[in-house]
Amino acid sequence: MPDKLRRGDEAPRPTGWTVRLVDRQAAQGWTSLLNQAAESLDRAWVAITGDPRSRADPGRQHPLKFDLRQVQVDGVLLEQWQYEVTGGARLWYAIDDARRTLWITQAGTGHPKATDKRRR
Repeated sequence: MPDKLRRGDEAPRPTGWTVRLVDRQAAQGWTSLLNQAAESLDRAWVAITGDPRSRADPGRQHPLKFDLRQVQVDGVLLEQWQYEVTGGARLWYAIDDARRTLWITQAGTGHPKATDKRRR
């Protein structure tokens, strides 16, 4: 982050969370969401970067359970959360506190099948 901002510079987000896509599949899902539900995706972005572990609306934002509750990113085991972008669309993200990075591990316009059955 620059020490001094100048006219025309992009104002950085105050929370300091960076959002990154973990792989090509997540990038494709993000693009689909952007094309089909841009406003909802923007609200999701604000919510997860504002407080990645918020429990204010557990129907929309919550940690994943069972074997989905953690995911490995770059060799580090991270907790994984879900954000309901629309009725069916979901974002899964891993929280990397050390890097202040939220890794989008899955994004899509349809409900993820991995959560349809109870996983252990």
